[in-house]
Amino acid sequence: MSSSDGNNGNDIRTKIKDGKKKINFFLVFLICWLVVITGFIAWFLLRFNDFAANYEAQYQESMPYHTVEQITQHFNDHDVEYIWNSMDQKPVVTEFEDESVVKDYIAQLISDKQFIYSETEHSEPNVPEFYVKTSEGLVVARIVLEEDTSKNLPYGFKAWKDRTIEFYTAASTQANIYAPETYKVYVNGIELKASHLSGAVAPSELDKYVEPYAKIPGTANYVIKGLYKKPVVTAKDYLGNDCKCEYDEKTDSYKVGFIKDFAEKDELSEYAITFASTFANYISQDAGAYALDKYFPSGSKTLSYIKRNSSRDLYTKHGKVTLKNGQIKDITVFTDDIVYMEVYVEQHMQMYFGSKEPEVVPTDAHVYFVRIKGKWYVGGIQY
Repeated sequence: MSSSDGNNGNDIRTKIKDGKKKINFFLVFLICWLVVITGFIAWFLLRFNDFAANYEAQYQESMPYHTVEQITQHFNDHDVEYIWNSMDQKPVVTEFEDESVVKDYIAQLISDKQFIYSETEHSEPNVPEFYVKTSEGLVVARIVLEEDTSKNLPYGFKAWKDRTIEFYTAASTQANIYAPETYKVYVNGIELKASHLSGAVAPSELDKYVEPYAKIPGTANYVIKGLYKKPVVTAKDYLGNDCKCEYDEKTDSYKVGFIKDFAEKDELSEYAITFASTFANYISQDAGAYALDKYFPSGSKTLSYIKRNSSRDLYTKHGKVTLKNGQIKDITVFTDDIVYMEVYVEQHMQMYFGSKEPEVVPTDAHVYFVRIKGKWYVGGIQY
């Protein structure tokens, strides 16, 4: 019995030991397997995460807007040289300007402004196209991109570069200039030619005061278009002297007037005052019937008109007349042989009745003098 019981006990212990060995091996295997699987999954996830991050970075780098952002930054940096050098076609300038004027125009346009970009309605996947515009919406440039084959991005992504940068420059300034046809006119230091005329030279409306003895120079109208900047307009008179050129804001035009001085101004001024004094005395019958004849050319229609229409006989009777305050109020020199003068004189006239003080009778004569064979005559009077 002892022996039987002992055998049974040994069998049971043996079975228990065998069972324990099998359970421990399985657990070890299972744990190892789980560790391997977990490690693989973690490694795979890390690798996938790296791949995804790199893929996303490369994808983003390949997006066209990144290239446009870099270009737009040059606009925000007000980098005129970059914009100028990147322009596919430079703006065409006239003979009166150079590229520096266009650069100044661009600098002025982008100065103190911030820029954004937006894709155009014509943009295509293979030819991306963008506008550069101010934050207020003013479009100043168009950018067209193309594939940059010099760069090899992973995963078959494309790199981009600018193919065309078109800056919208508007040469909208023009110079409208009026000057005597005998004068030389310059725009930014360059002399204008007949090809710059806008139509024929307009004859002077004042010719009627000097005909048939002379002809006043007409008015030339020059028009210069396609300028980027308000020009500097200068002129020289028929003698080659610098003369004034004024800008008229109302008509947006430049006007070169006739000169006001010439070598014989003093001599002719004295002659003009003498004529105006004689003219005043003639009207008041203080000068003879032929007192004016020497001032007019032979056969003058102006003199004939004065003699027919002066009504001298109706002038109030008076006593002594003294001429005072003779002066030239205005002068215009058309040529060496045609000069206009506004001449003022006063007759201090003692009247027979009324105040004992002399009555002051002013005469304001608008006279066109012409030189014929070296001598000055009255060509006409503007009433």
